[in-house]
Amino acid sequence: MSRTIPLAVAAALLLIVAACSSGSSTSTAPSAAPSSAAPASEAAPSESAAASESAAGGGGAACAASTTAGTVAATIANFAFSPASITAKVGDTVTWTNNDTTAHTATVTSDSSCDTGNIAAGASGSIQFNVAGTYDYMCKIHPNMTGKIEVS
Repeated sequence: MSRTIPLAVAAALLLIVAACSSGSSTSTAPSAAPSSAAPASEAAPSESAAASESAAGGGGAACAASTTAGTVAATIANFAFSPASITAKVGDTVTWTNNDTTAHTATVTSDSSCDTGNIAAGASGSIQFNVAGTYDYMCKIHPNMTGKIEVS
């Protein structure tokens, strides 16, 4: 009986480690749908993605995964985004470099299809922002990791 408890604890820890380290490969997400809404004077953040696109002049998607290096650099270290608040211009690409030992994502919270995909340790992932607005984002793997992007 005394050996059963340590074995159960060890098995549980192995499952947790396996779950946290799964999906650590780098991938590029397909083009993303519109995400965060345009500024409040044009459309409220709770409105549909179609309204966001319309408010922006009917152009393309508000943001999209990108395979090119960004014009705005950010890092991921110690399970945090740095800087926590990013300023960018319409058309800029934000690139996050993962300096942690586990995979992370940068995912717009209002539209999970607008994300970097899994960014493996030592790799980078990018999103291009095509519509002005405020974009809250997080890591889908570690939801306590959050940040904000102001696009003007």
